Amino acid sequence: MRVLKRALAIVYLAAAIVALGTLVCQFWGPYTYRFMLLMRDPMPRIVVTACGGVVAIGVLVSFFRLMFARREPSCVHPAGERNIEVTLAALSSCARAAAERDDRVMIEHVEARVQGSDDSHVRFKVEAIALDDKDVASLATAMQQRIEEACDTMLGTPGTTTRVRFLPSKTTVQTVEVSGE
Repeated sequence: MRVLKRALAIVYLAAAIVALGTLVCQFWGPYTYRFMLLMRDPMPRIVVTACGGVVAIGVLVSFFRLMFARREPSCVHPAGERNIEVTLAALSSCARAAAERDDRVMIEHVEARVQGSDDSHVRFKVEAIALDDKDVASLATAMQQRIEEACDTMLGTPGTTTRVRFLPSKTTVQTVEVSGE
């Protein structure tokens, strides 16, 4: 999909350059008469018309994506209740507090996303650094359970899932030389 998008972007850019370049060169510049003569032939007109059509389709697609794209919700509606909203910032704060209860981890980043057709579920991605390398799997499981219990209690209904990811520790060593005077 990424290759297709890149190819379409290149085609769109080339079409925009041809269409706008032809338009500009017809009305401004030292070669306006030559461009007018060139546009009398059917082949250049077909190419410029096709490029103009590609640009018009690109503009329409961009407009519809802007107007009708689903925006990322910033609130959760527990149990699908539309009259109750809990912000993702509040849930992220609760998840961070629950994750930091263990002294063997250092939390780097907590990300929350709303899921579900009724915006009633939250998915957390927690990035942490393990300060103790012993039994990281049980450490992750315990952290996951604490986060889900705390957030489910806050929401009043089950609706959270958590993914814990441990990052490598970023330690640096500094050597200081002391001169003996």
